[in-house]
Amino acid sequence: MSFVSAIFRNFLGKPGAPDFRDSAEHFVAVLRETGIGLTWGKDELLFIDALVERLRSANEYRDAVGCYFGEIVVRNFGGDWVPNHALGPAVLVKGRHVFPLGWVYRRADGGATECIAKKCKKEIGYPLDADQLGSFTDAGERVWPKEAP
Repeated sequence: MSFVSAIFRNFLGKPGAPDFRDSAEHFVAVLRETGIGLTWGKDELLFIDALVERLRSANEYRDAVGCYFGEIVVRNFGGDWVPNHALGPAVLVKGRHVFPLGWVYRRADGGATECIAKKCKKEIGYPLDADQLGSFTDAGERVWPKEAP
């Protein structure tokens, strides 16, 4: 991010795609330090629900998880951030809107009935089996679903 673009964005007071990307990258770095090695691969969508569940009591992480989730969609499915969508920050992918931050908040507050993986399957067609999701051990290691690699 250039100095001029940072001033311009701060002057406007509205976050843009670079802000969401920066937040996601910082979140990945912080979690790697705590033993959860997140990547940018599309299979991370198998673990988004478990990640939200693990961090749901830490409200300060909700936006960061949402940014991370959105960046996974952008990087793997050709999406673009739409920061000023009427319903909140969105990612436009395959002609459809995904609302990563909103979905994370809904999942954290609403539990399993607000499954992010099922919403992703409906909107972008992945993961193929939204009922076979991964989880994390207490130490932060991944537990892969039976059908995943």
